[in-house]
Amino acid sequence: MTKNKHINNGLWLLAILLLGISFLIHSTSYFNTKEINSASSQCYEVGGQVILKIYNNVTNTYYFECKPN
Repeated sequence: MTKNKHINNGLWLLAILLLGISFLIHSTSYFNTKEINSASSQCYEVGGQVILKIYNNVTNTYYFECKPN
């Protein structure tokens, strides 16, 4: 009976940990997208051309440049 209790506790801990990691990944992706959209809008407002290269969606690494026309 105690062994099952330890297994259940471990599974709950693992589930909560995975949920927390998933939340962090999704929130980082959300704010990253908002940042890119904001920078793009500001670039277009001044008549620039957006150059965006996304290197990795998981780590959210990207290159952004606003080239003046």
